[in-house]
Amino acid sequence: MKNWLTIILTTTLIAGVSYPAASMQCMDDIHPLSIRYLGVGALDIHYKEQRILTDPFYSPQTLWNIVTLDKYRPNPKAIKDALGPYQKNVDAVLVGHGHYDHLADLPAIKNFLKDDAVIVSSISSSNMIAPVYKKENRLAIQEKTTNQWHHIANGWVRVKAELSEHAPQVFNYNFASSTVDQPRSKLPRYIWSWKQGKNLSFMVDFLSEAHSNKVYKRIFIQTSASNFPMGYQPVSDGIQVDSIFVAAASFDNVDNYPTGLLKKYQPKETFLIHWENFFKPWFQDPSPMGTINFNELMNQSKEAHSSGAITVPNPKDCIYL
Repeated sequence: MKNWLTIILTTTLIAGVSYPAASMQCMDDIHPLSIRYLGVGALDIHYKEQRILTDPFYSPQTLWNIVTLDKYRPNPKAIKDALGPYQKNVDAVLVGHGHYDHLADLPAIKNFLKDDAVIVSSISSSNMIAPVYKKENRLAIQEKTTNQWHHIANGWVRVKAELSEHAPQVFNYNFASSTVDQPRSKLPRYIWSWKQGKNLSFMVDFLSEAHSNKVYKRIFIQTSASNFPMGYQPVSDGIQVDSIFVAAASFDNVDNYPTGLLKKYQPKETFLIHWENFFKPWFQDPSPMGTINFNELMNQSKEAHSSGAITVPNPKDCIYL
C-alpha cells in the first residue's frame, strides 16, 4: 500500500496537479465544473446546477460473492457514502456497459434521479433496467445513432456516444459478455446476470449557453479498456478535448491503449480511473487491482503525451476543470 501511495503522489507531482482532501461536497460555488471521482467507472459531475452520474456502482461485492454466484445486493450505506445526503437532483446518467460494476446500483438510486432524468446507455443496458425505469427515461444508443449529439441536463450538456469494446479480464476471457435483446420484466438477480452488451465511450460538452454549440469544456470518458481505435471519437469541429477519463484496468490486455487516445486527443489532463480493487470497500481503504502494472501504464502514457498532466485520482477526490 505504501508503494501505491508513492505512485499516486509521484504521479500528481509530475503532473503538476494537486487536489484537496475529500469532503462531502466539492466547491461548486467557486468552480463552474466539478467532478467527484467515486471509484471504478463512477463520476459525479456538477455543472450549472445540473448533476450527471456515470457508471453508478458503489456497493462492493466480494470475491466470495462472485465465485459462489451470489445474488447482487446493493449496499445502502455505501450508496449514501458515495452520493451524499438524499437529493432528487440527478439529471442524467451515462453508462459505459452493463456489467454489474457499472450498472447494477442504478435501480437502487432511482430516488436520486429526477422524474425526467435521461439514462444514456447501450440497448442491452437499457433492457436490463426496464423494470425500474420508463422508456422515456432510457436513451438507448444504437449503431445508427452513434456520432450524434444529444442534449441532456436541461440543455447545458451535450453528449455523443461511440461503440467501444471491453478488454478481456483473465486469460483472454471476457466475462458475461452477452447482450440482452429484449426489455426485462425483472431486474437481473445474480451478479453475473448483469450482461456486458455493447460498450460505449462518451464525448461530453459542457456548454456556455444552454442548447447552444458554444463549448465551455469538452471531456472524453471511456470506462473500459479497448483496442485502439475502438471507442475513439474523431474531433472534426476543431474544439480541444480538455480532459479524458479512461479505465486503467486490463489496459495491457489490449493494443495501443490508452496511448492511442492520448496521441490523438493530446488532452491537457488525463485521469486514470477504474484502478481500485472493487471486491472490498474502496472508499475506506482504496488499494489497486493487483493485475495492473502501474509503472508500465505510466511510462507508456507519458511517452504518448509527455506534455499533459496524468493523474490517478483517489475515490472521493474533487476534480475542477
